[in-house]
Amino acid sequence: MMPTMAVDEWFGVMRREYLESFVREGGASIKFCVPLCETLRETLRAGMRREAQALGYLWAEVDAAQTRVQLPDQIFFRIAAQIDWTALGRGVLFDLCRRDNFEPPAWSAQPFYQAVAERNSIDADAVLKLLRKRLTDHVLRGAELARDFRVAMFTMCHALLTGAPDSAQTIAALTDWLTGAARNIGAVKDYGIFNRIARNNARHFVESLFRWVRIAGYPGTIVLIDIARLAVAKNPRDDRHYYTTAALLDAYEVLREFVDATDRLAGCMIVVAPDASFLDEDVWGRGMARYQALQFRIYDEVHDQHRVNPMGSLVRLAHSAES
Repeated sequence: MMPTMAVDEWFGVMRREYLESFVREGGASIKFCVPLCETLRETLRAGMRREAQALGYLWAEVDAAQTRVQLPDQIFFRIAAQIDWTALGRGVLFDLCRRDNFEPPAWSAQPFYQAVAERNSIDADAVLKLLRKRLTDHVLRGAELARDFRVAMFTMCHALLTGAPDSAQTIAALTDWLTGAARNIGAVKDYGIFNRIARNNARHFVESLFRWVRIAGYPGTIVLIDIARLAVAKNPRDDRHYYTTAALLDAYEVLREFVDATDRLAGCMIVVAPDASFLDEDVWGRGMARYQALQFRIYDEVHDQHRVNPMGSLVRLAHSAES
């Protein structure tokens, strides 16, 4: 039997070695945590959410029973739907104020540039001109963000900055595009966006989202992806997603791509929570052995018979450590 790690001990390692330092400084990590007891699944979810809130991270969850995780665009839409995009835009504007030694005002219905002018006793037009330039340099020309993503973020921040009459409409249209609520690209063409978020480009949007969260002032993002649903071999014909063999392999490929793209992610921790059967070594089953491209990337190549590597990509969680 492979050794396991107590879930509370694992939380401590993640906090100390990753969330308080590595991820906060811009690093990225993907962990596959297998709860060997189903009661631990909620413990894992609640514990990671608690760590995120305590350390100031943005938190999001993706459940394979409700989101088609074999499609990266659906993963992005699910994460995006849990984000307060207006709050992120405000965070960017506050940061721009501090960069120019302006004291940020309390948020109100008043156009942001006017509130900054009043707070700092300077001319409103001068503030608008300066912050618009800062926004252009800092966001619109930010090469680290995907082109359509940065155009959307610039437009949203500009709407918050100016408080124009159509600001609410602009923010709503962009939010619908980001969350997949509106698939008609015509709704955002007037803002200079001409591409749908789809399977072929969703990964670039995920990367941009994680970077944007940090630009907005958060230390990073923690995402829990629960893939226990992938273990269901026979279609139960309920109201949740069922994964055929082809969909299962596609889902594992999406996770494999996330693992390989870790060096392009910034300030994030992705925790993948499979069913215990994920550890099965049957190549015809539904565990990781069914898709060796993923298995070879996360499985313990060298392991101790009695101790767990707490920073390994794959960890088996139990209520208390066992060997």
